[in-house]
Amino acid sequence: MREITTSGASPTSQIQKFYGWKNVGFLFGVYLLSLGAVYYGFNVIFPEMVKTQGWSRGDASWAQTLRGLLMGFTAPLIAIALNRFGAQRTMAAGLSLLIVGCLLLATVTRELWQWTLIWGVIMATGFAFGGLLPVQTTITHWFDNKRATALGLVMSAAGVGGFVAQPFYTWIIDYFGSWQSSWYFSAGFAFIGSLLLLGLVNKPEDIGQHPDGEDRSNPSTVAQRPPPKTYKTQDDWSLPDAIRTRALWFIIILFLAQVMPLWLMIVHGVLHLTDLAFSKMEAASVLSFMVAGSAFARFPVGWLGDRIEPRRIVFVLALCSIFGLTIIWQAPTVAWLLIAGPMFGVAYGGVVVMLPTMIANYYGRASFATINGFIFPVQIVFAALLPVVAGYLADIEGHYDSSFIFVIILVGLSALCALGATPPRKKSGAGTVNQTDTD
Repeated sequence: MREITTSGASPTSQIQKFYGWKNVGFLFGVYLLSLGAVYYGFNVIFPEMVKTQGWSRGDASWAQTLRGLLMGFTAPLIAIALNRFGAQRTMAAGLSLLIVGCLLLATVTRELWQWTLIWGVIMATGFAFGGLLPVQTTITHWFDNKRATALGLVMSAAGVGGFVAQPFYTWIIDYFGSWQSSWYFSAGFAFIGSLLLLGLVNKPEDIGQHPDGEDRSNPSTVAQRPPPKTYKTQDDWSLPDAIRTRALWFIIILFLAQVMPLWLMIVHGVLHLTDLAFSKMEAASVLSFMVAGSAFARFPVGWLGDRIEPRRIVFVLALCSIFGLTIIWQAPTVAWLLIAGPMFGVAYGGVVVMLPTMIANYYGRASFATINGFIFPVQIVFAALLPVVAGYLADIEGHYDSSFIFVIILVGLSALCALGATPPRKKSGAGTVNQTDTD
């Protein structure tokens, strides 16, 4: 890891040399390539694999369910790895597994059990160790006042990559005449992402810097710092204390309402639309616009999240999600779908930024990885079952009506939870917590 010397520098020069924004650039590239270009390629490649191999949609969807379960249950291990080895080494291990998994999908996958094992175990472990939690944890360590803005900027990378991935992989499959070719390209993208990790620095303390580039042990720096516009705790909560707060459980419901509709669209979105007589390219375009909406929303929503309480933003985004999902479910025309897709994308993309911001704001940056390590398994147990249940229901009913109705109701419930997820406050008595509305 590179060393950056700041001793003897003036406060101004230290701010100028603040490495946090360089970290944002490296993480943007890694996230674009590992999640945007690899994971979102699944939307297009999976339906082609189901059709070509003659698999049942329900049976084939078990791979995505297993992937989700494994990603959830490995979250505590990822938190331990992040605390012990740092994000750079943790993500390097994850991207290495992605490269191996993509090459196996391209070369040996012919049977359903092979697909389930490779996507559901190898790729899942790669996504878990090389993706969301390490990225969010690194940004949380480096930023405080501009935390939501930095998170929004980095996490927009997945949407940018996914927007390009949808038509790109559709063209690759048509040009080469096989879905296997797409996985070779995915392996290449993951390899490039792994090279970008060479520039990553885990924490500002590793190179003698401070979050936001501000030395808060200096009284003059603290005095000049403007007060935050949103609630930010001064405490680092333990996991047992956090579990006893209402806000954490509401946040888990918000995670479910973001993940479950997204997984329904990723796994079954193209199949749903082609069942309704839309072409493969039209269906891929809708999902591409959906991912684009997510990409373009994340940075401005993150900027707003440093100025408006994130839970209020999540409430508005939930209403947008309900509208978008309803139109995609009914699918009246391509024109309406190209409106609804980005609207749903804006909703889930914004929530992706707001929820980790809420966790860090409410419970402290030092506790971020540990608390996420608890949240991921809890929400994933329920969310991971949706793709396979939706697949079997589609095999039986011939449509996805039941699945769309369920997720729309869930998102409606989450809107109420967003309003109720007020910041928790510790009481003066040790080990006790209460819930108060501070904004």
